[in-house]
Amino acid sequence: MVFVLSKAMASQPLFLAQNKVPEGFETLSEPQQSLVDIYYGNRYLTSQLATFQPGKIALSNVDEVVRLIGSVNDPAFLNTALSGELNTHAEAICPPNITSNCGVIDPPVAGVIFDESRFRVDVFVNPRFLLTRAADVRKYLPPSDAGFAMMQNFSAAATGTSEDANGSDYTLNGLTLLSYYENSILSSWDYSKSQHFSVNQLYGQREYEGFEYNLGLLSSQGFGLNFTSDQPMVGARFQSSDNTRNDNDFSGGMPVEIFMPLRGRVEIRRDGRLVASYFHEAGLQALDTTAFPSGAYDIEIRILDEQGNLQSQETRFFAKQYQLPPEGEWQFFAETGRVMTTVFDGALPQSTEQWLSRAGVSRRIFDTIAGTLSAAATLDTSLIELGIYNLGYRYELSPSFMVADNGSYGMTLTGRTWLGDVSLNGSYRRLWRNDANVSNDDRPALISDAFEQTSFSASTPLWRGSANYRFSSNRNNDDGRTETHGVSYTATVFRTLDYDTNVSFSFSESEGNSVALLSLEWRFRQDRWNFRVNPRAEVQNNNGNRDRTEKMRLSASWDDGDLYDGQLTSSMTAETGSGERRLDGAVQYGNRFGRAALTVNHSTTDSNQATNFNGSFSTSFLTDGNVVAMGGEQRAESALVVNLNGREGDIFDVKIDGQRRGYAVAGKPSVIPLAPFEQYTVTLSPSGNTLYSFDERERRFTLYPGNVMTLDYEAIPLQLLFGRLLVNGEPLDRARITGGLYPASTDDIGMFQIEARSDINELRIELENGWQCSVPVKAASEKYISRMGTVDLSESDCVPELEGQLAIGKRDDS
Repeated sequence: MVFVLSKAMASQPLFLAQNKVPEGFETLSEPQQSLVDIYYGNRYLTSQLATFQPGKIALSNVDEVVRLIGSVNDPAFLNTALSGELNTHAEAICPPNITSNCGVIDPPVAGVIFDESRFRVDVFVNPRFLLTRAADVRKYLPPSDAGFAMMQNFSAAATGTSEDANGSDYTLNGLTLLSYYENSILSSWDYSKSQHFSVNQLYGQREYEGFEYNLGLLSSQGFGLNFTSDQPMVGARFQSSDNTRNDNDFSGGMPVEIFMPLRGRVEIRRDGRLVASYFHEAGLQALDTTAFPSGAYDIEIRILDEQGNLQSQETRFFAKQYQLPPEGEWQFFAETGRVMTTVFDGALPQSTEQWLSRAGVSRRIFDTIAGTLSAAATLDTSLIELGIYNLGYRYELSPSFMVADNGSYGMTLTGRTWLGDVSLNGSYRRLWRNDANVSNDDRPALISDAFEQTSFSASTPLWRGSANYRFSSNRNNDDGRTETHGVSYTATVFRTLDYDTNVSFSFSESEGNSVALLSLEWRFRQDRWNFRVNPRAEVQNNNGNRDRTEKMRLSASWDDGDLYDGQLTSSMTAETGSGERRLDGAVQYGNRFGRAALTVNHSTTDSNQATNFNGSFSTSFLTDGNVVAMGGEQRAESALVVNLNGREGDIFDVKIDGQRRGYAVAGKPSVIPLAPFEQYTVTLSPSGNTLYSFDERERRFTLYPGNVMTLDYEAIPLQLLFGRLLVNGEPLDRARITGGLYPASTDDIGMFQIEARSDINELRIELENGWQCSVPVKAASEKYISRMGTVDLSESDCVPELEGQLAIGKRDDS
């Protein structure tokens, strides 16, 4: 069959466009109402009635939607943008099995995507109308968890030689702290053979939520003053403090804000390596940059949805440095007082005729630039100094300028940069002092003598090691300039798990004197031992006089590891060569009572011999009014005291933030020295193989200077008892056993297992028919598992009751 189309028919279109709905489809174009689910950032908000037709939708309660979105900067404006008929953006709906380049819109203010097949509305808001959600970083330390406490740190050092009986010397140092929550009184003192008793510092302080207050005999301190030294004084100081801030690692960096169109994951990468990862809700988010490394570099920000599909990717510049004050905040200090003498004979320093006042402020000007303005004044002189710190991409630069009212002035410039793998550091400091400025012994000068100092260093990786160059130049007043040059190279030639071999070379020259040194070191590690063999050759040239020496050094050191409750280390070194022989020995031990160390050196030459020694000891005495304790493996300005109630002599490891920091002995208060201005978590764990019942929960507390936190624990030694029960040779099934921490029962072959205190002497057996008897338990040994073996109850003290009950049972059966 052949069809022929006429020319007139061929010119007619197959489909006709119309503005009206085709006949029979009128109901589909009319507005419809239905309950729809509303989402924001892929997070369910609410369900409400909506009116929709092809291409348009209107929500019934826009106020509720805006309120549930939250974090908007203009709710009324956003309410208006989502009111009335909205474009459904049906073209943005993701087709099946497709997740990229769909499901997201970027409206001028706010908009929606309406999927009519699922009755789902997704709301989107332009980031300009959203508030930034702050990073979850606590700004300040919590208040102190300790009340009144007194802490006394002692340390002693002694030295002497066999050649001079009067050449020995000793010093006893003390640090006394009285504290009450965040307030403390600090006294630093010493007693020496030559100067007897003297007090160096005595002042009260309060440091809380970013502010510090000091009053008394203290040492001046501040920032931004490069040409005036710190002085002891009796006075007062008020300053901002970083000690009580938790967000130092966060606030030192540039703010990083991202917009999450959907709920999902954020990945931060540097040079292709993952730095941090987060999971965030939709909206504007400030990222926690605590884990970001210091420095200035580019970061790659990748935003992925919940299924891991990449939504966006961008590169930004980031900088982080602790010299940058927190964004939008001032750092400051102000102090004033009467200057005291630095060298004195009595118990307290003497007062001078000089008064000193100093102050300074610092603030971040731009993301990577901070400015500092400082001033100082005495009765004779005043000065002002302006400094800038700039952290750039692969460089740091910090200039400052000072001018005084007496005509003196100065400048400093420090910098650091990286050129590929080469690291360069340099500094220049110079002070021009007016010669007419004459110092007064009774009134110490604010500014020192004129000087000029220059230093430069460069380092780079080379082969398996590192090469370095150093230069320094110094000139004081009219003295001549002194310059020093030095090059060095250190490399690891060979390394395995137990062995390594290192080689080093250095050459330095200063004012016609030069020294060249070549050294080789071979090290071997095994268990707790560490052995070293170190041959060295040195050539010196002192203005044409050459001297050459060769030496061989052998050394061995030993560390107990976890062998003892305390920490014991020792070492022995022997050296010979070029007419001199030396023998060195050192031992150090620290336990809950304190720490002691002793070093002895014996040297012999062709003409004489000498023996020198150095010894030290440190401990602490502290109380909180209820507990008195002594000791501590390390010295610190605050401490934890663990009161362990249990079997006397049992030992528990004390873990602070997951790391062992000391040990506690049952029956005696044990001191764990800890640094102040920290929040800690503490747990206990048995150091032996014994089984205990004790509180294994983490306990959290905050310490300030002088605080003593006391925690009470109870550790009950346990034993695991197991065995088998019989009656007249037959297994005893379903017998109830008591006397342990929890009741137990026998199985169908009479076997049982029960956990009990180590000090019990019997177990009670209860049968189903009410019979009772006891089974003796032997005293627990060092091992916590006790095998009781097979016990036949017919041979125990409950035999008469059993026989009577058995006889009654037989008569009943007959």
